[in-house]
Amino acid sequence: MANLSNVKLNDGLQVPVLGYGTGTALYQKEAKDSVKMAYSEAHMHHIDCAEMYANEESVGQAIKELGVKRDDVFLTTKCGSADPRKSLEKSLKLLGVDQVDLYLIHSPELVKETGLGKSWQIMEELQKEGKTKSIGVSNYRVSDLEEVLKVAKVVPSVNQIEVHPYVYSKAQSLLDFCHSKGIHIESYGPLSTLIRAPGGPVDPVVKNIAQELGATEGQVLLKWAHQITHGGIVLTTSSKKERLEEQIKAFTEIKDLSDEQVQAIAEAGKQKLHRVFMQHMDS
Repeated sequence: MANLSNVKLNDGLQVPVLGYGTGTALYQKEAKDSVKMAYSEAHMHHIDCAEMYANEESVGQAIKELGVKRDDVFLTTKCGSADPRKSLEKSLKLLGVDQVDLYLIHSPELVKETGLGKSWQIMEELQKEGKTKSIGVSNYRVSDLEEVLKVAKVVPSVNQIEVHPYVYSKAQSLLDFCHSKGIHIESYGPLSTLIRAPGGPVDPVVKNIAQELGATEGQVLLKWAHQITHGGIVLTTSSKKERLEEQIKAFTEIKDLSDEQVQAIAEAGKQKLHRVFMQHMDS
């Protein structure tokens, strides 16, 4: 199987375009076996964690048992408290590493007490100290990012947000804003129209495109999330090797959607709003 390509962030860091998420299905559950399978059998070397998922220790055990070099795993985790420094130090200990590749503030709601500007300055300090290679945010709206950018010496490299056709109408202005500032989008929940809201207006459009491309509907939705975010990073998860291999092939074997296909899915998605996570994003 061909290797996944990388996405180059605004600080030069290279990130595998497809990442293995340890939230959702693995939320607050043992993740060791799933991470080992994803890495060694499906060859997914980008692992996305979070303090909030309460399974970082088992991810760390997986990395240790795999016996791979630290540089051979791209490791992301996210701050789950009002104190990014305290959270990262805890995460590093649980993961059994000295440094993560990418550290994100999981939500602006978590750092309201600290302040969006102040919490970002702490993130910059953590990067300077070498505890993380790159720093970014998650679930930040345009107004949140504007507040961060008022004080930022380092522009966030990433904004990790829910991306699928049924949130596109709400996300469009945020995607454009991030693109204009050089902030890459990491999409989570890209298969939500298929898994969590089946039977909607997007389904027949995606099915037709899948037939045209010789792809699965899941592969079409992964490609759509990547392309609608200007070549962003996409997160997915599965406990099945075959499903992960199918998802990887979306980026190694399936050709890009045409502009018309991308827009057809976007237009169908505008007929319905179905947000699964982080309801503040609609405010």
